[in-house]
Amino acid sequence: FGILGVQLFKGTFYHCKGPNILQITNRSQCEADKKNSWINQKYNFDNLGQALMALFVLASKDGWVQIMYTGLDAVGIDQQPIENYNEWRLIYFISFLLLVAFFVLNMFVGVVVENFHKCRESQEIEERAKRAAKRQEKLDKKRKSEGPKASSSEMREPPYWAHYSHSRLLIHTVINSKYFDLAIAAVIGLNVITMAMEYYMMPEELEFALKIFNFFFTSVFILEAVMKIIALGFYRYIRDRWNQLDIMIVILSIVGIVLEEMRTNVIPINPTIIRVMRVLRIARVLKLLKMAKGIRALLDTVIQALPQVGNLGLLFFLLFFIFAALGVELFGRLDCIDHPCEGLAHSH
Repeated sequence: FGILGVQLFKGTFYHCKGPNILQITNRSQCEADKKNSWINQKYNFDNLGQALMALFVLASKDGWVQIMYTGLDAVGIDQQPIENYNEWRLIYFISFLLLVAFFVLNMFVGVVVENFHKCRESQEIEERAKRAAKRQEKLDKKRKSEGPKASSSEMREPPYWAHYSHSRLLIHTVINSKYFDLAIAAVIGLNVITMAMEYYMMPEELEFALKIFNFFFTSVFILEAVMKIIALGFYRYIRDRWNQLDIMIVILSIVGIVLEEMRTNVIPINPTIIRVMRVLRIARVLKLLKMAKGIRALLDTVIQALPQVGNLGLLFFLLFFIFAALGVELFGRLDCIDHPCEGLAHSH
């Protein structure tokens, strides 16, 4: 969410402050009058550090409303804000509050409490499991030392790679190696670091370097997909949902690079489309989930619990609707002209 916030809002939280700003629409008009000043909001998304600070305030649910409204009013870089200019940005702030401030934090507390209650019991179970695993390991070694039996009744179907050529078998061995997964994880980590280095008004040298890094990481992900398709075959490769995610990320990366190059060299492209493609680069981080078995197990648990979560969400919606209707009746007709209503002036 920090990187996404930088992509969406960097440089857009500036505004003109002065005695007469009603006709001001951009920075140049603001600075033309010496009485005015072009200043930034205290909490902004100009770089990753500022974005994390703003998200921390959002997560604390104390003062987050002003940050949200500033994001809704933001027009663009060096542009004066317009009230409720883009209401679709509510999705970003509400999604963060629901996922992080409510769901993830409560889930973390629940996991801690559950593990605390099961600590003693799990220790005993773990010790028994270790002893059983050691016995099983000894039995497996003993069976391997005896070798497979030659009876036809125990003959098994040869694996799918049995008839591979030497080069294809070598690729198959490489992609199934744990070092290959570690190398891809390292590349993804470096990619995340380079995405986090982007900030508002960064020098052209850094912008060019990040562009070259993006080309490199995209090439690595393309190479990874091609190697897996060669080793597994396209049908076996595409059946895995995580591989479907990988190939989608590769396609989005290629389309993003092509659109950026077309914008600069061939035809004009809508900047919004370029911004959307840059935002979608964050999906590369999801590739790490494929390698983290613990997180994958947790996601599977969350997916299995979605029906119950849906019922709970419906209850929340009902409560919110009731109190929203009550709030309209109680506060919808307040007069905030002579004495501004703190926190409510924006809604009138």
